[in-house]
Amino acid sequence: MHLRIQRQHTGGAESRELRREFVAELALRYPEQDFSADADTAELPLLDAPGAAWFVVYGDGQPIGCGGLRGLDEHTGELKWVYLREAARGRNVGRSLLAELEDTARELGYTRLRLSTGDRQPEALGLYVSAGYRPVDDGVPVAHRLDKDLRPGPDDVRVDFRKYDGSPHWHTTLRRLGQDGHGTWLGGTRHTPWRRKTRPAHFPPAPHVLLVPHQGGWVANFHAPPRPTAVYVDIAAPAVWTGTGHVTVVDLDLDVVRRRDTGTVELLDEDEFAEHQVRYGYPPDVIDAARRTAGHLLAAVTAAREPFGSAHLPWLARLTEDRTGYEDVA
Repeated sequence: MHLRIQRQHTGGAESRELRREFVAELALRYPEQDFSADADTAELPLLDAPGAAWFVVYGDGQPIGCGGLRGLDEHTGELKWVYLREAARGRNVGRSLLAELEDTARELGYTRLRLSTGDRQPEALGLYVSAGYRPVDDGVPVAHRLDKDLRPGPDDVRVDFRKYDGSPHWHTTLRRLGQDGHGTWLGGTRHTPWRRKTRPAHFPPAPHVLLVPHQGGWVANFHAPPRPTAVYVDIAAPAVWTGTGHVTVVDLDLDVVRRRDTGTVELLDEDEFAEHQVRYGYPPDVIDAARRTAGHLLAAVTAAREPFGSAHLPWLARLTEDRTGYEDVA
């Protein structure tokens, strides 16, 4: 599915239709409650005001979901009307929408997000709890009132992949697991959003660890099953750390991968490397260094020389995922 998440005005025809569907579904799940006051949803001024945002989600060009946020105070935002059509559920669309809302909340200056949901919406509970939302006990009579601190945690590391001209490529936030003789190990789960430029967030199918070496022009991802690529090494300029919470990697196109099922090791994207030499004006020493590094990595990954053998396994084992008890079909 080609996914697009577009910021819009709440009064659009597609937005109104999606909210009407949401109200109808809530009425089915909670027949003892009266949702008639919510049926007329032509305008929601609070979600069009400064400090707020409204999004419509499209799958293959068709509207499949919506969601918004508004400000409660200077530091706190609230999620509202987060809804997906049934055909979009279970395909990580909800996670992508939530990542968009959270990134927008950070851009608006909020450091915390709150939301309310009900006990007959296990899909929503599974999504929010797996994304780090926790119960709030503030005396409000709502079955599930949750919030999330949007500020970086002490072990969070922002990872920015950029192209040679400095333009954004991929970015994510991973958890610092520790260091050894090979470098710094960072980790993420299948709930960790990876974003390419401004596109909707992508979610890997399994836990993964990223090794940032102490020295050398590469970084390596090691993936747990069922990811078909067990090892994925990006040839890059040496990583640059800003403090302990931010690392920048300038991608140089070439990748060395090891397939899980066959053990085959391949060098990828040589055509892109040739194209970008011209487009970005790679200096000769950068080109030569990338080629030498690719050759070294091909041999090391093929021979499973550490850290491309089993060094990643203890770090990957640390990435135990929380079990929420809710059906996770987001």
